[in-house]
Amino acid sequence: MKNLILIIIALTLTSFVNAQDYKFGKVSKEEVSNNIYKKDTSASAVVLYKYRNTYFNHDHPDGWILVTEVHERIKILNKDGLDYATKKVSLYKSNSTKERISGIKGLTYNIVGGKVKTEKLKKSAIFKEESSDNWVEESFTLPNAKVGSVVEWTYKITSPFLKIDDLIIQEDIPTKHYLAKIQLLSYFKYQRVAKGGFSVAPKEYKEPRNLSISYEETSSGGRTQETKNSTISTTEFVTEYELRDVPALKEEPYVDNIDNYRYLITYELNSTQFPNSGFKQYSTTWEKVVESINKSDDFGKQLTNTKFLRDDAEQIKANSSGESEIMMNAFNHIKGKMSWNEKYGKYTRRGIQKAYKENTGDVSEINLMLVGLLKECGLKANPVLTSSRQHGIPIFPTLEGFNYVIACVEIGGQDILLDATDRLSYPNILPQRVLNWEGTLVLDDGRFRKINLYPKKASQHNTIMSISINDDGSLSGKQTSSYTDLAAMAYRKKAKDYSKDEYIEAIINDYIFDDLVDFESKNTEDLSKSVMESYSFEFDAGVDVVGNEIYFSPLFFYKLSENPFKLEDRTYPVNFSYPSSRKKIINIKIPEGYQVTSTPKPVKISLPDGMGSFLFNISVVEGGLNVMSTFKINTAIIPAFKYAELKEFYNQRVLKETEKVVLTKM
Repeated sequence: MKNLILIIIALTLTSFVNAQDYKFGKVSKEEVSNNIYKKDTSASAVVLYKYRNTYFNHDHPDGWILVTEVHERIKILNKDGLDYATKKVSLYKSNSTKERISGIKGLTYNIVGGKVKTEKLKKSAIFKEESSDNWVEESFTLPNAKVGSVVEWTYKITSPFLKIDDLIIQEDIPTKHYLAKIQLLSYFKYQRVAKGGFSVAPKEYKEPRNLSISYEETSSGGRTQETKNSTISTTEFVTEYELRDVPALKEEPYVDNIDNYRYLITYELNSTQFPNSGFKQYSTTWEKVVESINKSDDFGKQLTNTKFLRDDAEQIKANSSGESEIMMNAFNHIKGKMSWNEKYGKYTRRGIQKAYKENTGDVSEINLMLVGLLKECGLKANPVLTSSRQHGIPIFPTLEGFNYVIACVEIGGQDILLDATDRLSYPNILPQRVLNWEGTLVLDDGRFRKINLYPKKASQHNTIMSISINDDGSLSGKQTSSYTDLAAMAYRKKAKDYSKDEYIEAIINDYIFDDLVDFESKNTEDLSKSVMESYSFEFDAGVDVVGNEIYFSPLFFYKLSENPFKLEDRTYPVNFSYPSSRKKIINIKIPEGYQVTSTPKPVKISLPDGMGSFLFNISVVEGGLNVMSTFKINTAIIPAFKYAELKEFYNQRVLKETEKVVLTKM
C-alpha cells in the first residue's frame, strides 16, 4: 500500500540547487501555457517553485536579527486557484519592537498572442492591516491573475526576534520544487523537529562567515557615544532542504486541526552563548514550563487571593448536601454569573477579582475563578492547562504550548473536568474546542500530571421510528429521538441558534420532508437530562415504485449513502471528537396487497481492538418489517495506521445501508 510518508521520504534530497535556476522574472513559455498538473489533476493550483533562506545579521540598534528571503512561483489551474494570486504575510510586534517586510516584488505572466506577457505588482496594491495587538498583516494580489496565469513574488522579512518561522514544506496544493536554507551562527543553538509524521535527511555542513557588527562606544570622557563598526569571524551551521513533487495536504472529515499533520520543519531556540558572555537557556523541560506558569502573577498567584469568593462559597455550602452538589452549585454559579468574551489564554488579563466584578472574562479568568471558588468551598480543585484545537498540539516544552485553562475537581477519587466558559457544558462534558488530546493538571505544590480530556462514556443518539409506506410511494411516520452528553450538547448548541420555526425548517431541508408537524423538544435547558425530540412527518417520494414492486433502503433518509473517507491513504489520525453510539429502531408498515420478497441480510462487523462496531438486523413480521441498526465508535481517535480498516468498515456500512428491500404486489 502506498503511503504518503513513504512518498515524502522517497523524494530526492539532492544537493542544493542554485536559486538562479528559478531567477525571478524569468518564466518559460511552457510554464505559462501548461494548464495540467499530471501528478494531481484535482489541484486548483500548483507551487512551481518555493524558495526560502534564513540567516543572521547584526543591526544597530536591534542587535541580532533574523533575515528571511522568500521567492515563490505558482501556476493557477482553475477558478478555485485564483485565491493563490493573493499573498498574506503576518508580522509580529511587541510594543515598539517589530518585524518588517521589504523588497516586495510581484509579477503575473499570461499568454497573449502566443507570447508571454508580464505585468508588475504596483505599490498601491500592497496593503497593511493591524490584525491584533501583536500582529500586522501585509497583503497583495497580483494584477490580472486568471486561470492559466503564473504568479510569482519575492520579499524579505527582517525580525529582531530570534524565532525562526516554520519551514512549511507541504501546502494545500502540490509543490513541484521546494528549496530552503537555514544558516545558524555558532552562538545560537536550536532544536529541530520534523512535524507531520515525515522523515527528512537534509544536507548539512559548516562554513566560515565574516560578519559586520555595529555597537555603541562611550568616549573616554564619558560624555558622548559613538556608533562603531567591526567585523568578526564566526562559523555558520548550514542546513539545506530540497524536495520535489510534494503532494498536497488534503483534508478529510474528522480532523482536529489539519495543521498538526502538515509536513513542516520547526525550530525552537534552545540556548545562546556569546563570546565574553554567559550561557542562557531558552527551551526547557515541561516541568520548568509548568513551574514558570504556576509562579506567574496571572496564573498560580491568582489562586492565593480568593477571599472575595468566600461569601459565595459559604452560601453554596449552606445550600448543598455533599461534595457533588457543592461542586455542581459552584459550577452553575460561575456559569450563571460570568460571560465569556471569547478570548483564549493561560494567563489572566485583568485578574479574576476584577473579572468577577465586571461579570465577564477570558478563558483563564473564568476557569481560574471556578478553581478558586471550589477551593473556597473546601473541595480539592486545580487548574488544567490545555491547548485548544485551533492552537494545535505542542511538540516542544514551551510556554506557547498552552492557550486554554479548565478546572478539575477530585471527588470520590475521580477527576471531574469543568469548563465554565460554555453555559451548555456539564461535568466531564467539555466544549469540542478543548477536546484536544491531553491536558496538564497543575497541583498545589507545582507538580503536574497529564490528564485525558476525552470522555470515557459514549454519547448516545437513539431514534425510534414508526413509518407507513403508501401505495403511491409516499411515507408517513413518527419518530422520537434522545441525545445524551456531548451529543446533547451539540443538539442544544444548534437549537439555540434557531427559533422553533427555523429549526423545524432546517429538519425539513435536511431530510427533504414535505411536511413536519407535532414537533416537540424537551430538556434543552435541563443539562442533567437527555434531550428528547419528537415529530411526525410526510415524505411524498420516500420509495421507488416500479411496476408491481416497491424498492427502498430500510433506513430511508438515515442511510449513509457514501463513504466520507475518500483518500487512498491517510497519514494523520481520524478524530471523532468523542466516543459515540447511534441506534435506530424502525418499525415499517407495508401497504396492503404487498409482501416482502427481498431484504438485506443481517450483518455484524467490528473494527480491530474494540474501536467500533456496526450491527444491522432486519426481520419480517406480519404487515411489515422491523429494522435495528447500531453504529458505535468506542474511541475518540483512530490512528492513521488503522485507516485502511476504518475505510473498509465504512464501505461495508454503506453497502448494507443502501441495499434495498423489495416489496412485490401479489
